[in-house]
Amino acid sequence: MQQPQFVEQAEPEEVFGLLSDDNRVAILRALWNGDEPIGFSELHDAVDIGDSGQFNYHLKKLVDQFVTRAEEGYELTVAGDQINGAIESGSYTTSGRMEPIQLDSLCSCGGTRTFYYEDELATIECDSCSLTARYDIPPSVFADCDHEEVPTVAGRYLRTVIERLHHGFCPRCDGPAEHTACQFTDVPGWDEEEPEDNPLGNPRELPIVLHECRQCEHKITSGVQYSLLTHPVVVAFHYDHGIDIRDCSIWEFTSFMDRERVRSTDPFRASTVFTVDGDELTVVVDEEMRVVETIPDEAT
Repeated sequence: MQQPQFVEQAEPEEVFGLLSDDNRVAILRALWNGDEPIGFSELHDAVDIGDSGQFNYHLKKLVDQFVTRAEEGYELTVAGDQINGAIESGSYTTSGRMEPIQLDSLCSCGGTRTFYYEDELATIECDSCSLTARYDIPPSVFADCDHEEVPTVAGRYLRTVIERLHHGFCPRCDGPAEHTACQFTDVPGWDEEEPEDNPLGNPRELPIVLHECRQCEHKITSGVQYSLLTHPVVVAFHYDHGIDIRDCSIWEFTSFMDRERVRSTDPFRASTVFTVDGDELTVVVDEEMRVVETIPDEAT
């Protein structure tokens, strides 16, 4: 079967160079904020460019790449929408921090975990050991969010990121992404100098899921349990216990990585244990994160 053919029509430097003028960004913002499509005169009135000739010059520079012209007027292309979306995310224009928030779920070591957020980076730290997790989250995620709701909102956002990756799309560039379950020590950049207070034991026995984009090479890691939250067997296990897993805080599934273990390396097998009301469900996956075995263990 023939694959779709795509040709790069312009160099990235040339395309982004089109946005080097404030007037052009103003035109994109006006189209974003208006009711598309917008006629020439209405668009001109919405932008603070007095001379119509100068306005027309800047508008023409945007046509094709960021703006398209229809009978009814001008409207944004997909690229134009994405530029505006990036602006709205606050990633380029906003910085700041929040007061730390203590999480309800404890660390694997039994210590208290605290949520920190500063300059687009969410950090979860244990007050008793060295376990730390970091996540990139744009400021717009927390728009109109009360301070105490921040961890919950961050968790919902991260669920969408992992779900998108499992469907094969990179959250950064929309390119094709792959995921592989492997030993923690197989992750590029792993530091072999283990902290003395590591509560998880030998990192070679700890599985991790590596998500990697084939287009931009962006890499993200997640725990096995965290990556299985939408799998039918896990959803059903919780539902049978009267729990809608969608209502559960994601931090409940990121605090017990001691429940995850590498069972074998050839073939690769890793397992994680879900627990509800004393009942356990062990889920075994292969390196492609396919569930190959489930082991229920009901409390007596």
